[in-house]
Amino acid sequence: MNTNRPHVFIGMPVYNGEKHICETIDSILAQTFTDFRLLISDNASTDATGDICREYAKQDDRILYHRQAENLGFARNFNYVFQPGDAPYFKWAAHDDLLKPDYLRRCIELLEQNSSLSMAHCPTLRIDEDSKEMGIYNNLRLNGARVRDRFWNILWICDIYEIYGVMRSDLITKTGLAGTYVGSERTLLAKMLFQGDVGYVEDKLFSRRDHVGSQTAMHLEARKHHDYKRILKAQAPKSKIPSLVAPAVRFQKYLEAIAAFPMPLSERIACVEQLIEWGLRRGVEGAMGGTERYRQKLYKEICAADKIVTLEPIDESNFAA
Repeated sequence: MNTNRPHVFIGMPVYNGEKHICETIDSILAQTFTDFRLLISDNASTDATGDICREYAKQDDRILYHRQAENLGFARNFNYVFQPGDAPYFKWAAHDDLLKPDYLRRCIELLEQNSSLSMAHCPTLRIDEDSKEMGIYNNLRLNGARVRDRFWNILWICDIYEIYGVMRSDLITKTGLAGTYVGSERTLLAKMLFQGDVGYVEDKLFSRRDHVGSQTAMHLEARKHHDYKRILKAQAPKSKIPSLVAPAVRFQKYLEAIAAFPMPLSERIACVEQLIEWGLRRGVEGAMGGTERYRQKLYKEICAADKIVTLEPIDESNFAA
């Protein structure tokens, strides 16, 4: 096993990923930046995922494979792979997304050039089941010069694939990682953005796969039928937090983070005001049987004003698998 300290640690949670995981691992191994370690955590898959990953681990000592004794749910497995050691940078990787060869190099260069950035990413391409490029997701970004701007973006922008960006490991340790409630990836990202801005490489080097078997597709189908128990079972099967109260839990977590992370008083007050507005709107929409209307309305208005050509936005619970 390679025991050298890597410059970037990549964590890949996976469950039954046999169809696409080879292509994903190959895209990581093809990176022009080669000083990385990849930990694959198999969430007790029932297909050939384990055999595939063990074979890759035999061929390349930068790859570590671990099989969980039972399915932990996505959130706990997502947290498990955050084991960067002394690596200054960390990246979560979905088992079915793809990286173009310069992705790691360009993101790390951006981070090393600007210490005020907490993470780096790039525009997100959309690919289908067969890896055919289908366009680009919206270019609404999470970055902003002020903390309040970045927090507003976290609250209201639809797609947040920055969760798969390259992040500073020491800042991730301060987030508490993902929670056992729906939407906790937004809370994690908010805590990262309270600590610094997002930098963007302008080239399209990251591809997110849209397919029937993805975690996002499962979330969309479950929400369509108001089957919130299915969403929670996939994310955290042992969680005692019902999906219906997740917005209230997120409100509390956001508020705690606003109080905990250093920022100017004016920014702290502005973030609290934005959170109260978000909480009221989510509460009203929840009482009316939906929680996405205002966000979708904002999305369309911003896109129309900026004349952005976009793909259809994805549901908020996009822990893509």
